[in-house]
Amino acid sequence: MRLGFVSLILAPLLLALTALALPLLVPSLFISQAQADQIERFFAATSADSAANTTSHHAQTHGHTNNWAVLVSASRFWFNYRHMSNTLGLYRVVKRLGIPDSQIILMLADDAACDPRNRFPGNVWADSNRALDLYGGEIQVDYKGSEVTVEALIRLLTGRHPPSLPASKRLLSDSSSNVLLYLTGHGGEDFLKFQDAEELGAWDLADALGQMDAKRRYHELLFIIDTCQANSMYSKIYSPNVIAVGSSQVGQNSYSHHTDADLGIALIDRFTRFVLGYLDGIDKTSGLRLVDLFGAWDSEELHSDPGVRSDLLRTRKLEDVKLTDFFGGRRRGVTIDAPAPGKGRRRRAVHGVGKDATAG
Repeated sequence: MRLGFVSLILAPLLLALTALALPLLVPSLFISQAQADQIERFFAATSADSAANTTSHHAQTHGHTNNWAVLVSASRFWFNYRHMSNTLGLYRVVKRLGIPDSQIILMLADDAACDPRNRFPGNVWADSNRALDLYGGEIQVDYKGSEVTVEALIRLLTGRHPPSLPASKRLLSDSSSNVLLYLTGHGGEDFLKFQDAEELGAWDLADALGQMDAKRRYHELLFIIDTCQANSMYSKIYSPNVIAVGSSQVGQNSYSHHTDADLGIALIDRFTRFVLGYLDGIDKTSGLRLVDLFGAWDSEELHSDPGVRSDLLRTRKLEDVKLTDFFGGRRRGVTIDAPAPGKGRRRRAVHGVGKDATAG
């Protein structure tokens, strides 16, 4: 009797499920093949429209609207004068091309200009002709002396700061920011020394960039490093939309350019000197591309083989990336609504946004 009662309940349920499933499993019993093809085309078109709208929305909300630069000299002491010159030289270039100080983070020991051995107190030169004082004018150093540490750089990149840290010491980038990250100093395979006290490892850097990607702290990132065996420092990077450039292969040194007779030390490194010289020839409207820079260097002149890694770039082809996409300011026109009659005119505001010495 109990079995009959269960069967009485299950039979209608199974019948209902069969009625629901049969049109899905064998649609040809209920509609013609032409109707089935029409339904399939409808859902395919709907799916394509949805994907297109998603892509369009991503392009609008995650486009490139602003540029930031993080420039780091990881060395200190008088005999590392050239690393300060490297960093200050690039600092002056990105400022000239339109990146404001508010979007440049400058980290350096800041000890060469006032070192008692400096025969030109308060000056830092990149060439023995002393045509340009890199330290003159307005230099805003955000991290100096003992503040330049591996921890400080990792915190800067990942945005993990104590609440009391001022905004001027923060990288306030977002998913619309192109970020230039430049490092120079003494290094070896998979590491860069910081002030002869600690090391930044290739995995440390890779994981920091991974956190930046997870937190949407960049749109695209250009990483440049000038040190011995520099190319090893980008070998562990796994985050998307990172372009990496190193001054020397694994097993190679990166060399300084020349020694100044008056100061008795090397003034600048060969690789960075080449990059600065190339960038000096462009302005904010330049159409020159990264690949033009890469194609212009000469390994014999540099005494090393620079490397480029672009396999992580997803947003576009490397051939489409302009130098000013990273080294220049990003300018946008912003229209201010017209005020009420008699209270002013409509305005349009534009916001910018001897023997060689071993370098590594």
